[in-house]
Amino acid sequence: MRTSATSFSSIIKNPITAVIFILTISFVLLFLPPRISNQIRMTCAAPVRPLQLAVCFCSNSASNFFERVITAWHDAYDKSQAEEQISQFKNKVVEQQDTIYKLQNKLQSISGFQAENKIDKRKPIPADIIGYDTSNLRKSIVINAGSKHGVKPDNVVVSNNALVGRVVTAGERNSIIQLITDPGSRIPGRVLQTRELVIVEGDSTGFCKLKYVPKWAKLKRGYDIVTSDVGGYYPPSLPVATVFESEIKSGNLFQSVKVLPKVDILKIESVLVITN
Repeated sequence: MRTSATSFSSIIKNPITAVIFILTISFVLLFLPPRISNQIRMTCAAPVRPLQLAVCFCSNSASNFFERVITAWHDAYDKSQAEEQISQFKNKVVEQQDTIYKLQNKLQSISGFQAENKIDKRKPIPADIIGYDTSNLRKSIVINAGSKHGVKPDNVVVSNNALVGRVVTAGERNSIIQLITDPGSRIPGRVLQTRELVIVEGDSTGFCKLKYVPKWAKLKRGYDIVTSDVGGYYPPSLPVATVFESEIKSGNLFQSVKVLPKVDILKIESVLVITN
């Protein structure tokens, strides 16, 4: 009887036979001399070595890429956090500087007023400006001091020892100040250099005007206007304004004089209320 030889594919298809075959091959390779086993291993590994190198290269490249991405993300996050902290520190420094400037201005204003008015027994009340009148016809400010602090209507308001206006309404905690630039403001004054008695009147702009200045008065740009003691309402000799320009029109009895207030209301943050 003729028997056919068992093919390699039939051996592989049978699991048990395949396992026995692999174990036999492994056992044989295990006891082969090192020179032969190494040569067999090199021969078997040669075809797949390029694939191994490619896989290894791709793996290292991907690992380095993701590592760079993560490092860059951490660096960007740390930089963002550092910039935010620096910004916060800068804001705090600016806030502290602003507070220091406010306190310095208040102290300078109070000390300046007391130095210029040593005999005056009236005590000034410091206050901050908290509001501005936005209308074009009236010029006023709101301060954070009122009747609770001793402020009364018609109290005089100054800044840097120069006239700002007067109190027209005194609430419990806030007060409204009519500025000298308000059209309804009329202040008895005197030209410091020539001694002419004048009236300082507001005109809804950043300037004021002098009324009742005679045509023969020799006014020059830069002459100072101070409060007059006529009537006893305003403290005498308070700086009010400076002559900006004067014009003599034919047919008029008085000069047309424009004066610039000593105090720029947009540049001050605090005032002093002079109690009667």
